[in-house]
Amino acid sequence: MSASLPQEPFSPLGKLVSVIGLLAIALYFTGWIYRWFYFGFFQVDLTTLNLPLESFYIASFSLLFRSPWAILKTIIAIGVAILGMVMTFKAIAILGRLFHQPLQKATQRLGLTANQNYQLQFLASLLDEVIIVLWLFLVLYFLARGQGYADARRDALNETSTLPAITIAMKGEDAVIGRKLDKLLENPSSVRIFGDRTRYDGLLGNELNQNPTIWRLLSDANGHLYVFPSLNAKNAGNRVPPVLIFPDSGKGDRLTILSPAKSF
Repeated sequence: MSASLPQEPFSPLGKLVSVIGLLAIALYFTGWIYRWFYFGFFQVDLTTLNLPLESFYIASFSLLFRSPWAILKTIIAIGVAILGMVMTFKAIAILGRLFHQPLQKATQRLGLTANQNYQLQFLASLLDEVIIVLWLFLVLYFLARGQGYADARRDALNETSTLPAITIAMKGEDAVIGRKLDKLLENPSSVRIFGDRTRYDGLLGNELNQNPTIWRLLSDANGHLYVFPSLNAKNAGNRVPPVLIFPDSGKGDRLTILSPAKSF
């Protein structure tokens, strides 16, 4: 008689803990992928922001359930995942029938012990769980990736941005870019530059909010302000706005003013 897998007692609490654990991992994964592609659109590395762990869960819930359309897309994504699982299970079943006898003969020729046969059967029993997890994470990946890029593109455009407009006031001697209140035509002096000069020159004279350019706050994390000039939807094309990073000096000499996204 062939060795059979020992029957384990059914544990509802154990199953519940497993489902909750998988759900927590899936939500964190979804929020992380969403933010990776969102900030990646602006050329900002997510790992440099040191965002709190709970923020990824909030981003995930917002992505999946923030509107009726988002809920519908989530339901469709789950349906696609289930369909993929069913098709994969059927394909494995067909392959199993085709290769059952050759595999059985191969294991007999190897002369495996009862314990080794049990370990092989145990690995085979995990195949269903692996397929479920792979399809779930694959669908969540593409859902989060697409929405992250779409939301970043929306926020880059002045007409559709949901990010707050920002005003920064700082001491003149510490500023490498900006306009003086009493001398708006005077560029910052005593500035050294390294890299692409055209990038810097293109920002000079455009530091103040003026239609259609509005400066917006991308992130206030890790002691830095990440700001960018929003794009005009009419001529944005495939352009990505430059992101300026203002470090927190800790001297209390900087004033930051946030305004609602649609106040202009």
